[in-house]
Amino acid sequence: MVSAFLAAYAGGSLRFESGMSELEGKVAIVTGGAGGIGSRIARRFANAGAKVVVAGRTLAKLEVAAREIGGLAVTTDVTQSDQVDHLIAATIDRFGTIDVMVNNAGGAMYVKQPEDLLPEEWNNAIALNLTSVFLCSTAAAKVMKSNDGGRIINVSSVAGIRMSPAFVHYGAAKAGVINLTKSLATLWGPHHINVNCIAPGLTATEGVAQWLPPTTDKNGAAVPPLELPPDPEHVADLATFLASEASARISGELFPIRALTELA
Repeated sequence: MVSAFLAAYAGGSLRFESGMSELEGKVAIVTGGAGGIGSRIARRFANAGAKVVVAGRTLAKLEVAAREIGGLAVTTDVTQSDQVDHLIAATIDRFGTIDVMVNNAGGAMYVKQPEDLLPEEWNNAIALNLTSVFLCSTAAAKVMKSNDGGRIINVSSVAGIRMSPAFVHYGAAKAGVINLTKSLATLWGPHHINVNCIAPGLTATEGVAQWLPPTTDKNGAAVPPLELPPDPEHVADLATFLASEASARISGELFPIRALTELA
């Protein structure tokens, strides 16, 4: 089953649509769920049968995303433990449990040379991109342990795998997410909690449209798909696989998803 799923994913033919039930009855939280990759994951989960909670700082955007999928919007600053606790409590109050936690919130925040980064800027970047993953994971795991299992999916970045000279704060935090994923997978495996990590490269979301490469070469020929940045839907496909029973024996793994040109 896993091999067939991955073959379909690699070939670009896999899409979860309404009526499919890979996540039927599951309750999932997606942080940073108001737009970009997070909103695509939330939509795909809902289409696969899950009850979805979207979390973020901007209520108006969250409500739009939640209304589209029939889910719940919870305003949350995921760098603050009390607000994370509120998110967990609101989810349980509405849906009774938590089966899947997607730690997607994050951002590069500053484009500076390291010597120009202020201490508070460094701390803010680590809080948003790494501390939030720790807080949300540990809070969700307490519920999952009592339910005899669950799935935690962390969204890192290729910046955490290779050098990130333009964003040293971001790269360091995202590398921390990868290490944290592996440690939590080991510690929580006996409780049937799977913890995995997706590391997207430049992804074709609305926010990075100005940086996307052309889809045709200088002769007007189409650029091969694997040489282009992935669509956020590709990340959503992978997240849905990691949230489903098809990935029951996969934990502590890192899944980069990037253009071939980013492999070097």
